[in-house]
Amino acid sequence: MSVAKAEMQPMGDVELSEHVGQAMIAFDTKEGATAADPSTTRFTMGLNTEFQINIDDLEVGNYVTADTLTSDLNISNLSYGSISTDAAKIQLDGNTYAVGDIVPFMANTPYFEMSENGAGELVGFRVGFNEARGQLSGDFKSFSGNLGMDVIDAAGVTHKATLLDQSGLADNTRSTNIGIDAVASGNAGAGCTVATYCYDISKFKTLDIGERNALDGSTDITKDFFISMQKENVPWTTSTGNITAGPGAFINLPTSMVIDASAINANGGVYGTERVRTEYIDRGTGLF
Repeated sequence: MSVAKAEMQPMGDVELSEHVGQAMIAFDTKEGATAADPSTTRFTMGLNTEFQINIDDLEVGNYVTADTLTSDLNISNLSYGSISTDAAKIQLDGNTYAVGDIVPFMANTPYFEMSENGAGELVGFRVGFNEARGQLSGDFKSFSGNLGMDVIDAAGVTHKATLLDQSGLADNTRSTNIGIDAVASGNAGAGCTVATYCYDISKFKTLDIGERNALDGSTDITKDFFISMQKENVPWTTSTGNITAGPGAFINLPTSMVIDASAINANGGVYGTERVRTEYIDRGTGLF
C-alpha cells in the first residue's frame, strides 16, 4: 500500500512573477469629504459582452409630480443593436455585416455603484459600462438625464445640446425636447420650434451611442453610458469630470450625433433619424 504525502509551500517572488491573473470582480471604495464628493462603493465585472436585445417598454421613476408626464424615463420598443440590411455598409464598429446578421451593441466591463451622503445614507445607485458603443433605438416619450449631442446653429457655431422643456428652456427632467437653451440662443419666449433650435426627441428613432471622433466624425467607444436612481442630487464620476443627477431616474447617453440647423432648414424643417431594423419578423410595427 502506497501513501501519498503533500504539503503546501509558499511561493517565492520569482515564482510569483511568472504568473499573471485578474479577478473577475473588482471592489473599489472611495471616501468622500463633502456633499460634492460623496462616498462611493463600486463593483466592476471583468466581462466583455455583445448583444442585440429588444424590450417592449422601459419605464423608470413612475411617481406623481407637477409634471404632466408620469415617468422620469419612458421608452417603448427599446432595442440595443440592430440587424443588417446592407452588406456594404460600415457599421459603428468599423465592420460590415451580411444582410440578416446581427450588428451587436458592445457593452464591456459592467459595474454597479452606490453613493452615500455625509450621514452615511444610501442616496444613489447606478449601473453602467466602462466601454460601450452601438445603436440604441426606441420611441422616447419621457427622458431624464443627459443626451449627448452637438447642435450647429445657423451661424455655424457648435453647441453642446441640452434637454429642453416645451418653452425651449433647459430642463433635464421628464423632457421631450433637445437643442439649445432659449436663453443662450436669444430666443427666450419664442417657444419650442426648429427656428429656436428646439427639437423633438421622439423624431430620433435610432441613436449612435459612443463618443464622436473630432478628426473624422466616426463613433469611438464611450466610458460614460449609465442609468441611475437618486433620492437627492448625486455627482457621478465620468471620464471628463462629474455629472450631477437629480432625484429620480437619470440616464446618461453619450452619442456621436450632430444636429445641423442649416441642413434642417434646407430640408424644409424635417429632421430626425429613421429606426434601424431590430426584428427578424415583420409584425407591421415599424421594427422590421
